[in-house]
Amino acid sequence: MKINPKQMERMMKRMGIQAVSIEAEEVIIKTPEKDIVIKNPQVSRVNAMGQDTFQISGDVEERE
Repeated sequence: MKINPKQMERMMKRMGIQAVSIEAEEVIIKTPEKDIVIKNPQVSRVNAMGQDTFQISGDVEERE
């Protein structure tokens, strides 16, 4: 079942969830062992009941 993006946006708004796209060139996640680099990312900041969550997708590469 496919959901229309506008319907999804309305449902999220009713539940108090806000999503905002963020323009980004690169996302770097640093861990003690390596860096995870996400190039050409699509980043969304989702706020639900005061809690921010980031959704990130893109080309992943790991660096030592």
